Amino acid sequence: MAPNDGLAYAGGLQEPILPHESMTTKIGKRMKLSSIALSLTLLAGTALALPLTQDAKQDTKTKAAVSASAPATEAEAAVVKAQLPSYPLHTCLISGEELDSMGDPIELVAEGRLMRLCCKGCVKKAKADPAAMIAKIDAAVIAEQTPIYPLATCLISGEELGSMGDPIDVVYGTRLARLCCKGCVKKFKADPAAMMAKVDAALIEAQKASYPMSTCVVSGEELQADETIDYLYGTQLVRFCCKSCIKAFEKDPNQFVSKVKMAQKGAKKAAAKKG
Repeated sequence: MAPNDGLAYAGGLQEPILPHESMTTKIGKRMKLSSIALSLTLLAGTALALPLTQDAKQDTKTKAAVSASAPATEAEAAVVKAQLPSYPLHTCLISGEELDSMGDPIELVAEGRLMRLCCKGCVKKAKADPAAMIAKIDAAVIAEQTPIYPLATCLISGEELGSMGDPIDVVYGTRLARLCCKGCVKKFKADPAAMMAKVDAALIEAQKASYPMSTCVVSGEELQADETIDYLYGTQLVRFCCKSCIKAFEKDPNQFVSKVKMAQKGAKKAAAKKG
């Protein structure tokens, strides 16, 4: 605001235009002050534009980092969704570092298989020898899932596993299937989804008896025998009071699976004390 001194001020700038000055002088002064005001406005706009540009660049970098760790196509995203729950390794296939040691793990899909890496620097090496990467994953799947494998018979022939020599271990995605002999492998590959459904059903039945929670892991409601939903996340049974709780579970499955596993540990400790 201009001072209350009876003088006129141009453009809000605090330089008076004196009454005795000629009209030419007054106009020239006004033009000069308006030019100064315009320059200051432009400078302010430039100063504002600079941080905005820097923010935009940072946002682009952030988006690039996110996309680098995420699957590139819908088909690859489907592979990650199916294989991540039972992925057996917590370390990078290339470096051996913990998967979260350098930020979010890289979810690489190659040869229809999920390969988890610690950083973008490991992607090229993994792509150079996918067979070696798959061999590491398969060995880890077999080691982790053999002790909890729920069937004693071949998925194809129904023969006892071991009745024709050592069972044949087949890894489908990140899941284990066991067959009595090599002759059954071709039939398994003809319809692997149907064969794995048998394994899933057997895992659910095997875990029901020792399931440690009497309430829904999402809602906390009591599980009713005739309404309970049995859901397999990887190889882990999770039980819900209703279908609507599955949607909530799938938004953050690790949060709820950890609750089940903590309850299992507690049940084992309690059983050990009684024993």
